[in-house]
Amino acid sequence: MRWSSRPGVTRDPDPAASMAVLEEVLDPPVGPGYHSAAEARVSVGLPPSSGSRTWLMLLTALALGFLITVSAVTLRTPDPAAAETRAQLIERIESAEDEGDEQSLRLETLRADILLLEQRQALAAEGPVAEREITESGVLVGAGTVEGPGVVVALADATRAVDAAPGDEADPERVNARDIQLVVNGLWAAGAEVVAVNDQRLTSMSAIRFAGEAIIVDFRTIAPPYEVRAIGDPVRLETEATTGATGAYLRELRQQLGLQTEVSVRENITIGPAERLSTRVGTVPDPEQTEENR
Repeated sequence: MRWSSRPGVTRDPDPAASMAVLEEVLDPPVGPGYHSAAEARVSVGLPPSSGSRTWLMLLTALALGFLITVSAVTLRTPDPAAAETRAQLIERIESAEDEGDEQSLRLETLRADILLLEQRQALAAEGPVAEREITESGVLVGAGTVEGPGVVVALADATRAVDAAPGDEADPERVNARDIQLVVNGLWAAGAEVVAVNDQRLTSMSAIRFAGEAIIVDFRTIAPPYEVRAIGDPVRLETEATTGATGAYLRELRQQLGLQTEVSVRENITIGPAERLSTRVGTVPDPEQTEENR
């Protein structure tokens, strides 16, 4: 901007000078050091700037990208040692389960042999009357296999939540231990002689419990679908499971909770002996000794 030499009088600024000032503000020049370096390169016949930095940055970026890719692939690749250890652990678990099943089968076989020997000894000592009593007692305590007509009540979890809107993520209802307890008690009350849940024979010492969402019968976990088999009068058992109190409860499970239930009559049902069976011996106390002990 130019000013007049006379006091109190000013001139209009030069437009070219104003534009130069604006250009310097908006587009500041490179520092003096860069100008000096460029002039030195030009004085020796070289270009003002070298392009090596561009190539160096490109090579550095490629190297870093390669290293990151190799690291990611290495991390995603499973460790052969860990995979082998996991496979060995799975193999050991499966082997232990198979061995446990074999021992359980052997235990059942030995238990059946012992029971047969006890029966033979009792029959040899008592005769035909004892044979009938042992047979009847064996049915009551779950010591032997029983065959006969009866009914089968099947229960399964709901496939979807009742009254759930399309796309709703609500969990469907599941069969719980109380449902099975009520069905079993209803069949017992209707005159069932033998009852089993998923091949687990029930006795007077049996218990149906729950642990979280799992159902446990005699300390063994059972999985859905659940099947309650009962041997007895088919007419009475079917009536109880369809139109009686048990049938009404099953109908509520279907309508209110969406659980799946089915009742079918079978001409022949086979139920094996109970797994948790212990033999106890009782004697009649002598009245005289009892009086003396008092």
